[in-house]
Amino acid sequence: MKSKEKNILSLNGNWFYVKDAGENLTVDDLRSRLTKNSKLEKMRLPLNWELGGLHNFSGAVWFVKYFNPPDDEIDIANDTVSGNLNLLKFMGVDYTADVWLNWNYLGKHEGYFAPFYFNVTGHILNKNVLAVKVSSPYELPGKVWPDRKQLIKGIFNHHDCRPGGTSLQFGQDQNTGGIWNDVLLYFGYKIYLENIKITSALTVSKNKAAVSIKIKYLSAESSTEKIKINFKITSPDNETKVYQKFFQFGAVKGELNYRMEINGPQLWWSWDLGKPNLYRITISSGSFEQYEQNFSIRHLNLDGSSQFFINGKRLFLRGTNIIPAQFLSDLTKEKIKKIVSLIKEANINIVRVHAHVNKKELYEEFDKQGILVWQDFSLQWTYDASESFKANAIRQIKEMVNHLYNHASIAFWCCHNEPGEQIKTLDPFLEKAVLSEDTSRIVRRASNYEEHPYDGWYWGKKEHFIAAPMGPLVTEFGAQALPNLKSLKRIIPGEKLFPPDWKAWEYHNFQTDQTFNVAQIETGNSLDSFIRNSQQYQAGLIKTAIDFYRREKNDGITGIFQFMFIDCWPSITWSVIDYYGEKKPGYEILKSSYKPVYVSVFLKQSRYFPGKKLMIDISLINDLHKEFDKCSLVFLIDGLEYKKITDIALEADSKIFFSLENINLMLPEEIKSGKHNFKVVLNNKKKKSISESSFEIEVVERF
Repeated sequence: MKSKEKNILSLNGNWFYVKDAGENLTVDDLRSRLTKNSKLEKMRLPLNWELGGLHNFSGAVWFVKYFNPPDDEIDIANDTVSGNLNLLKFMGVDYTADVWLNWNYLGKHEGYFAPFYFNVTGHILNKNVLAVKVSSPYELPGKVWPDRKQLIKGIFNHHDCRPGGTSLQFGQDQNTGGIWNDVLLYFGYKIYLENIKITSALTVSKNKAAVSIKIKYLSAESSTEKIKINFKITSPDNETKVYQKFFQFGAVKGELNYRMEINGPQLWWSWDLGKPNLYRITISSGSFEQYEQNFSIRHLNLDGSSQFFINGKRLFLRGTNIIPAQFLSDLTKEKIKKIVSLIKEANINIVRVHAHVNKKELYEEFDKQGILVWQDFSLQWTYDASESFKANAIRQIKEMVNHLYNHASIAFWCCHNEPGEQIKTLDPFLEKAVLSEDTSRIVRRASNYEEHPYDGWYWGKKEHFIAAPMGPLVTEFGAQALPNLKSLKRIIPGEKLFPPDWKAWEYHNFQTDQTFNVAQIETGNSLDSFIRNSQQYQAGLIKTAIDFYRREKNDGITGIFQFMFIDCWPSITWSVIDYYGEKKPGYEILKSSYKPVYVSVFLKQSRYFPGKKLMIDISLINDLHKEFDKCSLVFLIDGLEYKKITDIALEADSKIFFSLENINLMLPEEIKSGKHNFKVVLNNKKKKSISESSFEIEVVERF
């Protein structure tokens, strides 16, 4: 077998389209329209159709593309004779795709996130027409949606952060249907590498790593001859080593397995524990196109008390939840890089990709920047209870695992978000399906209500976090906050902004009951004051929750995930960054409270007479595997040093508790009445600040 140079024809660009809301058209109807030269509208793909002008459209859209093979490179039409493969590959279609090439039906694929392809060898002509029926239907409210959903789209189909929220009337607005990712024609291939899974395992001594490679392939023909394959490994330091082996491609479709050892492996770490070292494998041969893939060497585990370990080191998980975009076609590499950089800037070491599967480019950026990922499957709340739905979910969750398998950042697979009772009836089968494809990661059956403490938002008060509820892994907590005035004016139409048209606000996800009756946030005398009150409440709740959870580090709490990081559409939600990229005060609180080395202050009393003892507790928390000896705690009032505690030793991965009630920390008798800024600074032995925390106290005159 002899290969040709890589041949890929992009079919992106202008496509004709026909709307079919009732899904009544047949392929013969479409062909008749084309034969009669009916004027058809165009859409530039890839694109979710909402962004292409089909506002609030549900149902089916027929897309048509005319193309000619690049005859200056290769005569594709003769590939059947010459023994080459032609493959038509779709990188992402939401939700169901039926495909015809030159009016020959190729097949169907269901599921919005996974790439799929058809072998079109023998179907290519000198002039071609490609027709794709894309269906993303409206699910009947009350009967199917929201409790017995059949579409496996997670937050793209049902969520309180999407257009219309959970409203029966509007909750399915702005359908995400469409051909949202590339359409490509691969041609002139003898062998096509369909899927490659790379698994690494450390030896007990960690001086060697076993790397296993599983290759699924498609061959134009079976052969009795053996073919030499080169496996070139490029280390994070750019050193290369080539391994070689002969394989026989004895079947048209089959699997190859290869195992190698790497001495002195450079491990992949989260950014706060080390470098996110990535290896690169290049697989080449004279019989197929060169394949390149990043991979990592690392070991992940969760012990019986839900302590997370990476490469044998315990790590407290400082997390958030993300839904970075409502429309995947709109999530560019530039946007991804900016979002991930903001996540790292906020001292977050793990992200929960909340109830959906995102673009591969997002995971690639997490890999590079050393941010761990908790990956949810695309199930949000409850679904149809039929056996056919279960089978479909099992197939799609396996697709998810195989599609994202090689990403170093992914540490957790989670089968379902807030499934209720389906955690017993559906999710065990999904968990088993994931484990059949991947035993190298942590698999969670679900993230259910009992680990989502929304104290201070859906019930109770933020002070309830003193009990550090719903551990050991807390996968959601938080509160809503309004964006700034500039952003809010872009979100809510002017006549509905102020005085507020609450129905318009609720469409954009604002929760009136929780805001006014649980959190009891005051609107004040103006929109500015309402924004300020809302943002201060969110920031206060986030800080309160994080402080109490981090104080229980490794004593019942092993990780926390704030909900959520950024808005996916113009909305008013739990985010700390709004849709337009503007930070709320909660972002800075998240950033300061998530410092790997953190000074946590519990203010037991906020108002004092002069000369009284300051009533605070302090916890010094170190998530790093690095010791800090001969440290000092410096106390400042209004910027002036007031007291110092020296010779503090902060061990690696540890915490220290100080109760300052037993320390002579008295306010000066001469201190003036009014509010004062109090700061606690942790300095290292070189007197440089490692971490600090500020709070405010009020001094009043004695009676």
